[in-house]
Amino acid sequence: MKLSLNSGLYQPSVTFSTQLRDKLAALCKLLRIDEARIVVEKRAESSPAFRLSAHLVVPGPDIVVESVDHTLRAALQKLDGLLLARIEKKRLKQTQRISGRCLRTSPRVCP
Repeated sequence: MKLSLNSGLYQPSVTFSTQLRDKLAALCKLLRIDEARIVVEKRAESSPAFRLSAHLVVPGPDIVVESVDHTLRAALQKLDGLLLARIEKKRLKQTQRISGRCLRTSPRVCP
């Protein structure tokens, strides 16, 4: 998986980068991720201050989510939860599509 982290003027800590890589590695076990593009923004004038957006390049439609919160850690946790929910939804749709094919074909073909 190729990771692209764009943070503009704000430079996240090494701990944040490590946590992000760990969370993406855990998601890779659920779904093949070819590329992850993460944007970190710290907005000075607005509240909540931190905005994270993720664009995951995966087989089929890409996954794009965004989270905002008052702390970078909370925004990362929200982002992780949103990504996990999208991946689970994608896997469920694939399973339903496959089982739908099995119902239309002979029972001996499907497990």
